[in-house]
Amino acid sequence: MKKRLLSLALCGALLCGALAGCGGNETTSASQEPSSSQAAEESKILTTAVGAELNTLYPLNMDVQNNIGTKLCYEGLVNYEIGDIVPCLAESWEFSDDGTALTFHLKEGVTFHDGTPFNAEAVKTDFEFAHPNPNFSNISAVAKLESIEVVDEYTVTFHYPNAYFAYLMDFCYPETMVLVSPAVLEEGNYQSMNGVVGTGPYVYEEIVDGDYVRFVRNENYWGEQPYYDEVIVKYIPDASARLQALQSGEIDLIYGSALLTWDDYQQATSLPNIAGAVAESDSKTRNLVLNASGVLSDLKVREAVAYAIDKETLSEGLTYGEETPADHLFPDGIPYTDVELNVIRTYDPEKANALLDEAGWVINESTGIREKDGQALSLKYTYDSGDALNKSLATAVKSQLAAVGINVETEGQEMMTWWQEGVAGNYDLIMWNTEQPYTSPHNYFIPMLSRSPHVPSLPAVEGSDEFLALIEEFQTTDDSARVQEIFDQLLNFDNDNVLDLPLLFVKDMIVYNTDKIAGYDFSSTPMFFDVRLIQPAE
Repeated sequence: MKKRLLSLALCGALLCGALAGCGGNETTSASQEPSSSQAAEESKILTTAVGAELNTLYPLNMDVQNNIGTKLCYEGLVNYEIGDIVPCLAESWEFSDDGTALTFHLKEGVTFHDGTPFNAEAVKTDFEFAHPNPNFSNISAVAKLESIEVVDEYTVTFHYPNAYFAYLMDFCYPETMVLVSPAVLEEGNYQSMNGVVGTGPYVYEEIVDGDYVRFVRNENYWGEQPYYDEVIVKYIPDASARLQALQSGEIDLIYGSALLTWDDYQQATSLPNIAGAVAESDSKTRNLVLNASGVLSDLKVREAVAYAIDKETLSEGLTYGEETPADHLFPDGIPYTDVELNVIRTYDPEKANALLDEAGWVINESTGIREKDGQALSLKYTYDSGDALNKSLATAVKSQLAAVGINVETEGQEMMTWWQEGVAGNYDLIMWNTEQPYTSPHNYFIPMLSRSPHVPSLPAVEGSDEFLALIEEFQTTDDSARVQEIFDQLLNFDNDNVLDLPLLFVKDMIVYNTDKIAGYDFSSTPMFFDVRLIQPAE
């Protein structure tokens, strides 16, 4: 899922107007900027591309392709690195003995891009603004706030009604739990802001509609100055055009699994002067949610779907084996998810056929599709069309399910439509990926209480009330043993009832022009591009 927040349906307004007012001169004319190679002779400029316009740089409204702008402009109190939470704008922190108060000690001498001081008052203003925002309803560190106390200029305490094991983890979101200048906030306006103003290493400079966004180095940055003077993010919606732009030198790199299929990656790295790299760690899981409230109400049919899908073939055929078959909902290394499952389902079309027979779905010899009581076994499969691999993956799953007599109608949807339709239950199968390590598993399950495709599905599943009660309970404890017990039960209930069907563990990748770039060091959150991790070519 693209679910940095499961509330994107509330974010209807785009930010073009705000972008125009917060940096350099905006123009809607054709781009006049020099090519990457020409500009590099005058200053160090990095140029990359996205498939969706960066016209929504307000943190709450970013989609996965906008993640490339996240770490340019914004920073949070803490970061997630290789399983640990490390300082960023907060130098240290501690919890009260009862776990209900979290105190941050802030870095001194930091200013926002507009000159506003970063201090405890700014933190208080930002998170008090966020607290009533329904977009934060699934992030407990904000949603459950009782009060924020300014202890002194650089010390701030967040007060909560109860202890919770994941409060600090919630502050690791690099695209939503970031600090913006209080000057850009407008009370009650949760869909736009009066500028793109953070504390990050780059400052938003200009947008040329339909062409590019330019960021310039923050000369007052508190940390180490980045190598590149400017970063230009070009809008190139067509995948083949992006590869051509890379080959010609118009852009220097393409980053991430949302923009590149593995065929794209293979094609790019076969070109002269183009190299690539793949992250070692998995980013998330390509996952299907099955709607138990409709055609898939019979557990035997949901199980048949699981047995009919050959994940090894998906891995080899679509990703050249780079993305490995997912045998659990979350990749290895995620806290509380190393759970022994009651049921392990591997590819077994004979088992799938037998289950469908038992469920009363009989093959129509003339169509090859199973029928029951005059109804064909046909499933609606929806996916976000903005993710590069989703269409090919849907086509492959359609073919595999057809082999056991299940018809699948696939439908790629624009992200907002996909999210809204999923939450409304207008699907039988929906591609709904898990999230990053610091948000899993807690922030995958919490939306099941309010806004996720699971919400319309769960009432049809026996035992779902107890399942939902466990989700409520884990938000009220920091007892790690009890938390583990709860996730043992949640993950097994989910798997037993085939609420989710994990397919592949996602790997992110980069392709780049070797004339400009020597390599890239992936972070432990590889879905987020960080310009500071580029190794420039000498």
